[in-house]
Amino acid sequence: MAGHTIMAVYAHPDDEAFGSGGTLAKYAAANHDVYVVTATRGEAGQISDPELATPAALPDVREQELRCACRVYGVHPPLFLDYVDGQLTIVNQGQAVARLVRILRELRPEVIITFGPEGIYGHYDHIAVHRWTTIAYDLAADPDCFPGLLRGACHPHQVSKLYYRALTESQVAAMTRAGMPSAAMMDGVPFPFVPRRDSEITTVIDVGDYLATKLQGIRCHATQLGRDNPFVTAPDAVMNQEWMRLESYVLARSTVGPAEGIETDLLARL
Repeated sequence: MAGHTIMAVYAHPDDEAFGSGGTLAKYAAANHDVYVVTATRGEAGQISDPELATPAALPDVREQELRCACRVYGVHPPLFLDYVDGQLTIVNQGQAVARLVRILRELRPEVIITFGPEGIYGHYDHIAVHRWTTIAYDLAADPDCFPGLLRGACHPHQVSKLYYRALTESQVAAMTRAGMPSAAMMDGVPFPFVPRRDSEITTVIDVGDYLATKLQGIRCHATQLGRDNPFVTAPDAVMNQEWMRLESYVLARSTVGPAEGIETDLLARL
């Protein structure tokens, strides 16, 4: 089955890489239209190697890193909402939702992937994008909402399925045993990952055939990795872990009914 449209909505370049990169590559390889929408250009991110970027150039460099990753995955060039990294909670929230509604109505995806309410580790930008995307899913089909966005081909559109990317308790435990960080650093403070209970997971995508592509996509985000990162120094040891091969999701909204057992396909029942 081919010809469906899948959209991932994230906050920063590289958000797509670790938990969904294999999924994006897998569906693109099956001739589906896959899009990545990113709220910012990651201008507040770290610079792992000063030879790679300066603070002034970082937004442009990270945009190119995401473009690199999208080419690797075989998906469409990324779309940017053009907000500033770290400021998503203080922008006009209605305008942000309206931008996403317009994109949904124009591209008409059947499936959306985004953050869950925990934002993986509580990042305020991630949580903002979660809220925008969930609300846009609900409003894109309503002709009375944002009627000014209904010009031309921009007609109301009902997305069939909304998925939240998730880390499970067992995945985080396995990452810890493997010596991987169990938290993300923000402003010098570790923010622990917030895992979902294994029983909450509705959908698991096996991306074993796309691990090389996933790794290459991760490596596109060079400013965020650093030369000592395991994805650079010991990629086989990392990529062979089950938590890299299995990408987990929670089906949060659906017009085609709930998941039947553990889904292995985002397009199940479509």
